[in-house]
Amino acid sequence: MRYKTVLVHADLSRHAPARIELAAAICAEHGAHLVGAAMTGVSREVFPKGCEPGPCTLLAGYTDPLMRTARRALDGFEDIARRRGVSYEPRLISDQAPDALALLARVADLVVLSQDDPDESLGYLPSAMRMPDYVLVNAARPVLVVPRVPHPPACPRRVLLCWNGSREAVVAMTAAIPLLQRATQVSLAVFTPVFPNASMDAAAIDDALAYLGRHAVRATHTMRDPGHDTGRAILALAQEEDADLVVMGCFGHSRFQELLLGGASRTVLQHAVLPVLMAR
Repeated sequence: MRYKTVLVHADLSRHAPARIELAAAICAEHGAHLVGAAMTGVSREVFPKGCEPGPCTLLAGYTDPLMRTARRALDGFEDIARRRGVSYEPRLISDQAPDALALLARVADLVVLSQDDPDESLGYLPSAMRMPDYVLVNAARPVLVVPRVPHPPACPRRVLLCWNGSREAVVAMTAAIPLLQRATQVSLAVFTPVFPNASMDAAAIDDALAYLGRHAVRATHTMRDPGHDTGRAILALAQEEDADLVVMGCFGHSRFQELLLGGASRTVLQHAVLPVLMAR
């Protein structure tokens, strides 16, 4: 299995190069097409057909700098994509970033975003929301969250695959198979008891391992009691096993304009120092 289309957010934040580098590296490995999306920040709800003000108008004085900023972000994206030698496509979209990414993600196999940085808020969302949270809940596509680290991570080879038999865990595992097939180490991590109704007996674990095996993924498994903080337990095990990717289901829902994620999902998204692939 291979990813065919990878979507990455292109902006001028200090974390953009790392996320684009990783997205491009994955595309190079999978022969995938890389789409870089830069948004103007002008809401589609205000201008449903796009915003194209006449020259020298008051509105142009507001939107022209936004367009120039988005084009500069795409210039950086194209530089990295060309250097990596991948098929790429720059997209300049007149909309706010979270909404545009959530829509465009629906025709991508994987979305690559950066971990939220409280020191570099770009004002996309209310403080209670974060970009990865929003796209995860609204796009129905797997999201690879790149951590706030100085250097871009390499394509993952040592994967911690979190498993509890839930629907979300199934979606995450399936979405990660192209990465798992190229890994040198896959650990199926069972944190129990997490969900009282989840089946965690030996037969269920063997079934999961057999499923992975049929996809040419050789995995071992480990069981841990997460105590009172599953998110911290996941991160601790990832460090113990020297993992360079965590794969897990994301528990959350949207209600009106409020986004709520489960405790483990939020803890991992906030504190991970390695890439995390989440799906729901």
